[in-house]
Amino acid sequence: MCCSTMKTKSLNVIRRNTRQSQQGFTLIEALIAFAVLSFGVMGIISLLTMSKTSQLLALQHTRAVTLSDAIIERIRANPAGLGIYNTGTDAPVGGETIKAEPAPDCQTAACSPDELAIHDMWAWEQALNGAGATVEGANTAGLRDPRGCIAFTAAPGLTRSGQLTVYVQWRGLTETFDAVQDDEQTCGGMKAGEDKYRRQVVVNTYVLDAAEL
Repeated sequence: MCCSTMKTKSLNVIRRNTRQSQQGFTLIEALIAFAVLSFGVMGIISLLTMSKTSQLLALQHTRAVTLSDAIIERIRANPAGLGIYNTGTDAPVGGETIKAEPAPDCQTAACSPDELAIHDMWAWEQALNGAGATVEGANTAGLRDPRGCIAFTAAPGLTRSGQLTVYVQWRGLTETFDAVQDDEQTCGGMKAGEDKYRRQVVVNTYVLDAAEL
């Protein structure tokens, strides 16, 4: 009887100790699992942030190409105004270089080629600045600190037919490297290789004025 009682007590002590050990081990497991889960969540958030940044950069490049194509089509429709369109790389448009809409507006009144070109440049700057895509005055779709330049080189013996280059530059979200290398032209702003936030799209094409052929 005595031995049976002692065995029962010993078994009870072992069971209590086992339960206590199991409870402590389970808490450690929970802490480890929580730590692993936290690192996993942080990694997912980081990936989502990188994905959104890359998506915005791709969207900005697409918009810059679209803006370049838009002004190229305007120039092709009005090659006689090339003297106005040809800003060169030292006189970029963007921001508020053209503060008010030029008159006439070329929609309700007839315009000369130069007047149409002046109005086209104003409309292009508005597009660069994201006009028509603002919420409570904030730019939601335009490029950040945009600059646009147009450079034209006439073909030999011609004045309104030749090589046309459109530059669209803007400020990126993060600092990486300058999109303009040392042997490339800048559209205003800092010198080549000195602006690590600068992003750039350059479109080269050929403009032909059938009237002078």
